[in-house]
Amino acid sequence: MPLLSFGAKPSPSTSSLTTKSSTINDNYKFKQQKRPSISTTASESGTSHASLITNEGEEKEEKKMFEDMLSARRALDLFLNSRIQEAEAILEPQLCKTSMYYALGKSVLLTLKSMMTFEQTDFQVAIEALRHTVQLSTNIMRKAHGALWFLEGWVKNGLNVDRLQKMRPLYRHAELVHAEAYLLKAMICIIHDESLVSFLREGLNVRQSYMTYTVLEKFIDTTTEPLDAHFTSGVKFGMGCFNLMLSMLPKTVMKLVQFIGFSGQRTHGLELLKSSGGWDKYKETGIMVERQGPEEGLRRQFCDMALICDHIVISKLIPMSHVDEDLGRTILRYNLDLYPNGVFFLYFHGRQLFSEQKLDHANAEYIRAIETQKEWAQLQHICYWERGLISILQRDWKTAADTYEILYKESNWSKAVYAYFKGMTLYTLAKHEQDKKKQSNLLTQAAYLMKKVPSLRQKIAGKSIPLEKFVARKARKFIEQDNMLMFADLEIANAFGACDYIPIQQLWINIERLNTELAQLCTTHPNYADDLCLGNYLRAIMARQLLLKVDDPKDMEKLRTIHHKSMQVVFNAAKDVVYDHYVYYFARYENARMFIMENNYDGAEQEIQFVLKANDKNQYNVGAGSKAKSKYSLENHILFKSHNCISEIEELRKQKQSVSGHNNEDDDDSDNASFASASSAV
Repeated sequence: MPLLSFGAKPSPSTSSLTTKSSTINDNYKFKQQKRPSISTTASESGTSHASLITNEGEEKEEKKMFEDMLSARRALDLFLNSRIQEAEAILEPQLCKTSMYYALGKSVLLTLKSMMTFEQTDFQVAIEALRHTVQLSTNIMRKAHGALWFLEGWVKNGLNVDRLQKMRPLYRHAELVHAEAYLLKAMICIIHDESLVSFLREGLNVRQSYMTYTVLEKFIDTTTEPLDAHFTSGVKFGMGCFNLMLSMLPKTVMKLVQFIGFSGQRTHGLELLKSSGGWDKYKETGIMVERQGPEEGLRRQFCDMALICDHIVISKLIPMSHVDEDLGRTILRYNLDLYPNGVFFLYFHGRQLFSEQKLDHANAEYIRAIETQKEWAQLQHICYWERGLISILQRDWKTAADTYEILYKESNWSKAVYAYFKGMTLYTLAKHEQDKKKQSNLLTQAAYLMKKVPSLRQKIAGKSIPLEKFVARKARKFIEQDNMLMFADLEIANAFGACDYIPIQQLWINIERLNTELAQLCTTHPNYADDLCLGNYLRAIMARQLLLKVDDPKDMEKLRTIHHKSMQVVFNAAKDVVYDHYVYYFARYENARMFIMENNYDGAEQEIQFVLKANDKNQYNVGAGSKAKSKYSLENHILFKSHNCISEIEELRKQKQSVSGHNNEDDDDSDNASFASASSAV
């Protein structure tokens, strides 16, 4: 199948404010507007001559920019279809030195690579490329604003819609590229430089990019001038992602970021991203968007990927409102047709199948993605990670251990997490090994890895990574308990959001296993309460997941009973927990999920508020250990989910009230009809 149908008819405009151009000449046909004079003092004829030269130079540079954008679009298409070397060949260094869009394209690839490898040298190369891109865009912006543009911007509050209206497209694109490159540089600098000073400095750069995006969005909302899709797709992608990310912040944090100028609405962010590819029209009419051509907006695919990620991946990990899985699957199919070998879209498809509990099909898709390209091994690691989780859920310990061995050796994302996963799978494999010599060898390997976990932790922006802190604590518990952990596989699968994907048969098996192992717990063991609470918490999760899948009334009643009793055990025994204090707060959240299933939104909100207030008041009084009154493992994780759960509950309440009001209207209509019928009969 060809990469793209370059002779295909371009898709229609996706917004009333945007006119997509079909050729480079169309891109270049803009309304001639009165520009502010750039020359200083001269005669009228001299001024006219200087302006003519300036305009000719601008037009030439502008035309070259649109040609460069088409080349960057071609490189992007190749990259998205896993033809990475061909994409890199287009973005050759010599052209990147002088072309803003060549430099941006190269910078994006280098940024992505650095995020994949986590190598310090790759971070440095990406940062330098982004600095160069910022400089190129700054040079162009200086022509538009004049020599004293920094001072003038400070006095007049910088960029505004009126200025944008008077600018040529060349200068608007420079503003957009500057904001994009500044944002990417800030992101990887925060990861690369772990100091608090770097975090604060780059945070200011993020704000500057955000403010530029807000002005650009106002401009495309108000202008009557035809705009090219490369520009509008960039603005919509930036503001769409900002709105989505900011909308997920807790309300207390949101008040703070609003104070310094940020704001975010989830529905607005989704609409911006949908409009870039015409998916808003598709939702209104049901008519599928036309196949795109090579002149498609440069950032359009990034908008699509953000929507796919939101509706198919993130929505499965965090409770969110306005989730549209059908739309996510439709956008994914569209892009798989365009990029049949694209590792990103194959990964998304695997994730979709994974979330549908089609583990074998998901595994096959991940294998296909791994085999599609060999240039960037780091892209393969994403799929290896997913394959490892699938192997754990399927209890295929040998495959899981081999998978995490690959990640531990080749990937730098989190050596601590990979070491723990490999150690845990080797430990579990040893428990099922009949040969005593092999069993001893496996346990020795597991213990060796567990001891290494705490020393492998890293920091981002000077802060420890919560999941690494979690696995380090579990590894220490393993060593302190003489190389033993209860329910280790299910606990780690739940911590990484995989328990929601367990197939129905395996859920029943897990419940039976938990019943057996809970019955065998030694009441005199020092950590008896920890294991008792953890086992019952996991059993409640399995029961609720089964309730989503079974329809037999007897099974449903049995599962409700299991869930209720398991939760009560956790709440009653939590006071004696020594290590795993997190289980109590996570159990409160689990109880809220059950209340939501039962349409008991008040009960759900009460449970969520319990979790949130413990953090707000800094009161942690659950447990018997020395750490009982301090923060617990994965606290930020459950707080993040809890804040978004509140939004979900509010949305469900609105839907319930809407349905209730509609039903009342139907009842009134029915009563009126009955009265009319009775009157007629009389």
